[in-house]
Order: sequence, then C-alpha cells, then structure tokens
Amino acid sequence: MHVQRSTPSFPVRCDLRLAGLACLLAVTASAHAQVYNDSPSPGSSTSGAGSMSSDASWWRPGSGHTALGLNVGRSNFQAPCGSVFACDDTDRYWTLYGRNMANDHWGSELAYVDMGRMERGGGTTRARGLNVSLVGKVPFAQSFGAFAKVGAMYGRTRTSTAPGADIAGGNDNGFGLTVGAGLSWDFSPKVSAVLEWDRYNFRFMSGRDAVNTASLGLQYRY
Repeated sequence: MHVQRSTPSFPVRCDLRLAGLACLLAVTASAHAQVYNDSPSPGSSTSGAGSMSSDASWWRPGSGHTALGLNVGRSNFQAPCGSVFACDDTDRYWTLYGRNMANDHWGSELAYVDMGRMERGGGTTRARGLNVSLVGKVPFAQSFGAFAKVGAMYGRTRTSTAPGADIAGGNDNGFGLTVGAGLSWDFSPKVSAVLEWDRYNFRFMSGRDAVNTASLGLQYRY
C-alpha cells in the first residue's frame, strides 16, 4: 500500500521567510558598514578622485578586507536513521569560502559546503549547498577574536535506500537557515586559524533536518 508523505506547509514557509530575511540582513548590513567606513571624518577634506578611490578600496583585492578560507572537520546528520538497517550519521565535512569585511566588525561570506554522507536505510544520504551569511566579529585579545554568522543556504540532498527500508529515498532541494560561531587567531599579518561550529538546515525526502558541523581551518587575507 502506498502511503503519501505529508509535510506541514507552515514550517516550510517559515524557513523560507527566515532564509530570505537572513539574505537581506547580509546585504543591508554589509552596505551599511561600507557607508560607515567610507564616511569622511569631521574636519577632513578629500578630492573627488581620492574619495572615489577610498569608496572602492573596501572590496578591492589587496585592500586587506577580503579573505579566502578552507575549513575541514566532521559533520553530524540529524536526519532519522530508520529502524531496519545500521546507521552511521557522521562523516567528513569541508567548506571553501570567500569573506569580505566592510570594516573590523561586519562583513559577508559566500561558501560552498559539503557535508559528506550518512549511512542509513541500507544506502547513503549526501548533502551539499551554497551558503551566504552575515558575519559579525569581536576582538577580545591581541590577535584573537570571536565571530558569529547567520545566513541562508540553497541545499541539495540525495538519498539512496535498499529494498525494505523504512525511510524515503530520492533527491530534494530548497532553502534553509544557517547559523555558526567560532574563534579566530591571527598568527600572521595575512593568515588566521579558525575553530568553528555551524548548523545547516537541509530538506531531505524524509523531512527537514539539520546537519551540525565542527571544523578547523585557515583564512588568507589579501
């Protein structure tokens, strides 16, 4: 007998609205920080050409505001394992990202994330996505800082199952909310080490569930 899976519409609409709000916050906060950073200080005078150069310097490579990063760690899938087959809900996780800080405290980040795979239902479940986030950073000691992120991700999942599995198989995709936090250590003028925790919300055929990650990484500023 075929049983049709029913998914409540309200949580999905809520997640999409939160994802859209996170994207809007990332864009507006970064733009606001740019304007604040580029505003001339009282009593200062600059020529039109000098002002234009200053306005463009916040995003231009070589200004020190842009960074490329690579994080590697472990993922922990929160999707249900099912009760028929063995389950392994952890795997390798990695993310490659570009970050642009409009000033010392606010910026935005674009990242590709790969959660690896989860063994369940006699098959595998994979998850990956493209994420955009608003980043807030606070220094608390010389060369050390803490940061937090909130954003939206477009994720894709693929689930294969064996005959007799009690979870749904197939492909799914959609938007989800993401959050993260971490610590950074600027051990050279251009290179930083980071310790980070993130939570990504994916849509699987079995329902909407999170994947938590813990990772270490390096960032190169230029």
